[in-house]
Amino acid sequence: MNTKKVLTLLKANLWSLLTLVLSLGIGGGAVFWASGEWKKVESTLAERAKVVNQLDGFHRVNLDVSIAGNNVVSGAGVPTAQLIEEVNTQVERSNAYAKAFVADAESFHLRDRKPFNTELFPEPPSSKREVIPETFHGQMASAYENLENEVAAVKPLGEEELVEKLRARRRMYLGGLDEIPEENLNDYRAAMSEQRVSSLRDRAMEGGVYLDSEAIDFPAYEQAKSYPLGELYLWQWDYWIREDILRGLTANNRPEGVFDNPVKRIRRIAPEPISAFQGGTDKPGPGGMGMGGGTSGGGMEGGSESLDQPISKDLSYSLTGRRSNGVWDVRPVDILMVVETARLPEIIDELTRENFFTVLDVSLTPVDSFAALTEGCYYGSAPVSDVALRLETVWFRSLHQDRSKAGSPESTDEFDQGAGAQVAWWMPADLREALGIPVTDPMGDQGMDGGMMGPGSEGWR
Repeated sequence: MNTKKVLTLLKANLWSLLTLVLSLGIGGGAVFWASGEWKKVESTLAERAKVVNQLDGFHRVNLDVSIAGNNVVSGAGVPTAQLIEEVNTQVERSNAYAKAFVADAESFHLRDRKPFNTELFPEPPSSKREVIPETFHGQMASAYENLENEVAAVKPLGEEELVEKLRARRRMYLGGLDEIPEENLNDYRAAMSEQRVSSLRDRAMEGGVYLDSEAIDFPAYEQAKSYPLGELYLWQWDYWIREDILRGLTANNRPEGVFDNPVKRIRRIAPEPISAFQGGTDKPGPGGMGMGGGTSGGGMEGGSESLDQPISKDLSYSLTGRRSNGVWDVRPVDILMVVETARLPEIIDELTRENFFTVLDVSLTPVDSFAALTEGCYYGSAPVSDVALRLETVWFRSLHQDRSKAGSPESTDEFDQGAGAQVAWWMPADLREALGIPVTDPMGDQGMDGGMMGPGSEGWR
């Protein structure tokens, strides 16, 4: 092509050429700009899609909120503010119910019990340490006497007393004669047999249950003996155990007429001893408490210090799996008694209603009611059995707490808190150590002149 002609053509159409060039440049730039903006839009849409997918997932998520094993919320949905408020309300209601339940359980169990002599525990004043233990023993003896009266207890008719009644009847029968005429011997034997049964029946009418001395087994006070403070405290703890058991066993007994009652005779109520104070065997007791033997200070077998924490169980130890922990102590009790055989389920039911008691083992041996007459007991005509029963008793440690002396929980003073922790227990330090309960004495261990741990703490007279 001729170059001059081309240039002439371009000059003639210069405006059109500029318009074409500008159009091509702007279009290419627009395409490039549009390509960059689309990538931004695509990224934004991807982020939004991710959020939408998450929100959609919340709508499909399963919500399961449980309080004390009960489902408060169950299903699919979003945890909205309204739902959260509803759950919080349910939690507060559940907590209030739990606190009320624990308070009711403690009230049922503790029954406002406190030591018979509050001056003695956890430590007697120095001016009275020689006289308080003997006074306390007298208070305990009176408490047992009142308890026997409450359950309408009566002693089996003793041999000497029975013989005296038979002698009186013999004198009446003789009527001044030196001996019974031969022809009257059979009548005489029948009269004496009737007198024997009548005397036994009269004794049975004097109360509601025969109570052997071994059922109480409260030792006589020995002036020359030295008593550890923990042993004195165990006197009343054992009393509380026997008190509840006697009330449970006699719940359906009438106050007179042993022969008509389900529980005829209580031979023995024996709480398993704590070896550090009451002797025992080498068999370790519940929760490693030293009960039944072992060493003192064996303590509890771990476990929770609060009902807010799970309570572990050991089913290899007993059928309940309960062991002593920071909340309660487990004290087994062996009971020997004579009952109307057919009414044993009724007796066990009433016994376990009395307190937190569980029957671990029971065995029955038939009793010959006629042979029982030789022991001074009249059981009536219904079949009876000797029952050996193993009972698990659970005792909250708050039983031993003196709330009136506890330190203020709002206090920030370390000494005040420490003193409160020490005086908050009726239970003396030597027994607390035997049970594995921490002992805090901010005043120092000064023995009998100021504490319970130093020289002289071996016993009290």
